[in-house]
Amino acid sequence: MDDVDAELVKKVLAKNDDALRELVQRHLQAIYTFCVRYTGNTEDAQDATQETFIKAWKKLKTFNTKKSFRTWLFAIAKNTATDLMRKRKAVTFSKFDIGESQNVLTDTLVDPEPLPDELFERASLASDARSALAQLPARDRAILSLRYEEEESFEAIAHILKIPANTVRSLHRRALIALRAILETKKY
Repeated sequence: MDDVDAELVKKVLAKNDDALRELVQRHLQAIYTFCVRYTGNTEDAQDATQETFIKAWKKLKTFNTKKSFRTWLFAIAKNTATDLMRKRKAVTFSKFDIGESQNVLTDTLVDPEPLPDELFERASLASDARSALAQLPARDRAILSLRYEEEESFEAIAHILKIPANTVRSLHRRALIALRAILETKKY
């Protein structure tokens, strides 16, 4: 477990409100971004994120400090988002937008000053990727999001999704193949 997280967890358990605020701030953006990807919309992601932190706070006494707090929190987020989607019968997610003016794909492109035609092409590729990704099952979207956006290991993803690491590796490979096939045929 991260030493900073370990210290903060101890302080939170000792009823330190400042430590709780700091712990939430350390992980808020990553959990929210994951929830946006998993649910497909910002409103559900906001609800799932809030509920994730409430559940984590309530169950913090049961947290095993020998484990990764971040991985534990992502597992709670995944379960919370899944429950929320079941309740709301949510549609598949189709956006990479994390805010009004932020888009993970276009914000992380390599060239800081592209030409206008490159800008158009990139926007088109981002749109294609969003559309193609939306056709994948929620579990595949979650695996790809955790792996490439959150940079989680296969073992951490396995823990979050409660499936064996080798299964995650297989599902990851199949999701990439499916995504590539969709992009190559533009079936969206």
